[in-house]
This record gives sequence, C-alpha cells and structure tokens, in this order.
Amino acid sequence: MEKIGTLGEDFLLGNLWWLVILGIVFLFIVAYFLEKWWSTFRKSKAPKAAKDEYLEALGGAENLIDGTIEGSRIVLHLKNYGKVDEEKLKKSGIVGFIAQSDKLTLVVKDEAAKVYDLIFKA
Repeated sequence: MEKIGTLGEDFLLGNLWWLVILGIVFLFIVAYFLEKWWSTFRKSKAPKAAKDEYLEALGGAENLIDGTIEGSRIVLHLKNYGKVDEEKLKKSGIVGFIAQSDKLTLVVKDEAAKVYDLIFKA
C-alpha cells in the first residue's frame, strides 16, 4: 500500500527549482509594488497657496528682512511682526508658528523648501 503523502513530496522535490524561481519572481513583484507605493506616499505635496497669498499673510514683501530654511521650518526675520496674519498662513498650509523676540518660525512639514522658494525666489 502506498502512502498518501509521497505524491506531494515527490512533486515538491522534483519541482524544487521551479518553486524557488517562482518565489523569487513573486518577491520581485511585491518589492516593485511596495516601492511604487512608497514613492507616491512620501512625495511632498505642492504648497496650498500662491506666492502672493504667502506674502500678503506675512505683511507684504517689504515686511520681510530675510529668511532661512531649517528642515521642515522656515525662519523669518520681519520688520513688523504685528502685520502677520496667522489665520491666512494656516489656511495656506502652515502647520504651526514659533514666535520669538527676533524671529518668526513657520512650521511647514514636508513642503518647506517649496514654500521657501515661493516666498523668496519666485
């Protein structure tokens, strides 16, 4: 009498290389789709507002002295900090503010470089 499991064992041993190749192909397919998903997930979003809206919320171009970018933050030196409209900036995508005596820091998260370029370079 023949064992029931021998047919399955013979099949696996006889086709081991095909199974390994199929496993490797499957892993490459999974890795490809994970990479596609990850690259679209981490792409930074475009700023929500135009240059004029940012400048207006900061009190105009004449109110800006200088600014630097530090990771996910933009550090601004302004002539008059009273002209800053925080509500407009929040609607424009600014996440938070850090006000100090000599500077205003805008927390922008991932698109800080794009917002900085809109304000100072465009």
